[in-house]
Amino acid sequence: MIWPTRYRPHALVRLAIWPLLIAFSISTTGCAARIQSTLASSLIEDVSTAAARHDDPALIAAGLPTFLLMLEGLLEDNPRDKKMLLSAAEAYTSYAALIESDDPKRALRLYKRAKEYGTRALTPEQAALLRVPYPELAAAIGIFKPSDIAAVFWTASSWGAWISANTASLAALADLPKVIDLMHWVIAQDETYHNGSAHLFLGVYHAALPPQLGGKPDLANHHFDRALAISQGRQLIFYVLKAKFYARQTFDRPLFENLLSQVLDSPPDAHPDFTLQNIAAQKQAQILLGQVDEYF
Repeated sequence: MIWPTRYRPHALVRLAIWPLLIAFSISTTGCAARIQSTLASSLIEDVSTAAARHDDPALIAAGLPTFLLMLEGLLEDNPRDKKMLLSAAEAYTSYAALIESDDPKRALRLYKRAKEYGTRALTPEQAALLRVPYPELAAAIGIFKPSDIAAVFWTASSWGAWISANTASLAALADLPKVIDLMHWVIAQDETYHNGSAHLFLGVYHAALPPQLGGKPDLANHHFDRALAISQGRQLIFYVLKAKFYARQTFDRPLFENLLSQVLDSPPDAHPDFTLQNIAAQKQAQILLGQVDEYF
């Protein structure tokens, strides 16, 4: 299974900014430390925006490790900076997704690291709740506040990706209901968060299994359609995932072909902030269409 949150590769660092990184790595205190944190956060946002608008996925993939090392260094001096912790959770989840097919063991470690960063963005009480048996978490999920939505979303996203890459572990699979509950909590707070990605996550989850094994195609279709409506069709990967999981699972070849053809016919830079993601989605769509006779 491929989880939605993997399709947002959001990081790039060029050698030209290394002088700035060296400056950021100088240990400071008080007001200077706050200025350092503000500058670092601004740099992270600017680099992420530039990466999202780039048209060369290979270049971004090559730059991700440098960006991750930068985040690690910044967090050494700012270990409780929530914004940086969430940036690290997102970046590690994205990079793990890029390498998983080639190096699944390494990806597994990186997903785990992403979850650790997301968890650190929660309060100690909230983080402890993630370790209790599922019924206790379900009963106490009200401990999370609306302001925690980013931390809950990225913790759940990286956790779900780790589980999907670790399906041989019964202990890992036993935690899946926790992730699902956290995603439902995100939707209850704000279903539009991150362009409806929690809906996309649940769409993949409910479509990944055949009905006889617990899959719920009708519910999956609902979540996919909500994600597409919320994102206004700007993110082509949403169509790819609906084709890959829902259309294939329901043996709907016309829908499968229509969704993927729509992806290929759309200009990837129609919405600049999703250029990189859309180029990657078109590559996936092309591969899937080439395998249509194997699926149907």
